[in-house]
Amino acid sequence: MKLPTCLTFFFQALLIVERAALAKSPQEVSGYLGENITLHSGVDPSWSLTKIEWSIFTNNTWIATYHSGKTMTDLVHQYKGRLTLNTMTGDLTIHNLTAKDATEYTVDLSSSEAEPEGNTIKLNVKQKLREPSIQIVTSTSVENGCFMVVNCSSLDKGINLSWSVEPVSVLTINKHNPSDSSAQLFAFVNTTQNLANFTCTSRRDIERVPSKTVTPKCDSKICVSNCTSPPPPRRVTHHRARYSAVLFLSGTVFGSIGVIIIYRYAGKRKITLRGKCSFIVLVCAV
Repeated sequence: MKLPTCLTFFFQALLIVERAALAKSPQEVSGYLGENITLHSGVDPSWSLTKIEWSIFTNNTWIATYHSGKTMTDLVHQYKGRLTLNTMTGDLTIHNLTAKDATEYTVDLSSSEAEPEGNTIKLNVKQKLREPSIQIVTSTSVENGCFMVVNCSSLDKGINLSWSVEPVSVLTINKHNPSDSSAQLFAFVNTTQNLANFTCTSRRDIERVPSKTVTPKCDSKICVSNCTSPPPPRRVTHHRARYSAVLFLSGTVFGSIGVIIIYRYAGKRKITLRGKCSFIVLVCAV
């Protein structure tokens, strides 16, 4: 009988220690950069508070107090102009959260109805999820449809990206890369579906932010089968150009010869009738 009794006392003591540890562990809350958050004191609503002291660090640096009916919230430069203390509930509101606000906050409360109480809250400050963006890598017309590749990316880390495609009958292959917060999607849209809508959603814990919907259009065409060669260039144009060039060169050459002949024979005073006729015939021939 002694052994079961010892075991019972042992487990009861263990339970008491566990409860004490849980009671001492600070309550964790999360806020987002640039937003407001209220740290609840946890006091009994029926209390009429006479003293409220919110502090940080192990040396209990006061950041907001309520003593003898006087409220002070500009005790630390970091929080100046960003604190609101509710003297009825003891709750502290921090406005426009910054990354430096992530720490443990301790509140000590006193009232005329009960013994002083305290509470510790650990504040985590997060960056709110930003809207992911979609880039069209390619959108190419192929036989019987369109082949599309779209990429989704986000500036946030530690997230999960997923795709939503309409109509659901579109054939897709998803490739996710968690290391650089991106996801690529390969899709084939057949001719009967015409167009497809792509939406990318970023998720982290309970947060969810969708992107803007993108509807790509086929920009170019790739031949897959039964392709015909492009029509050959018009040869008539080349022949005409070649013929014009030959005429131009011929005219230039023979014209030059005519000038030389004129120059050589212009200096002679006596030219026989036969020679004149021969010259005229030569020039006419040119």
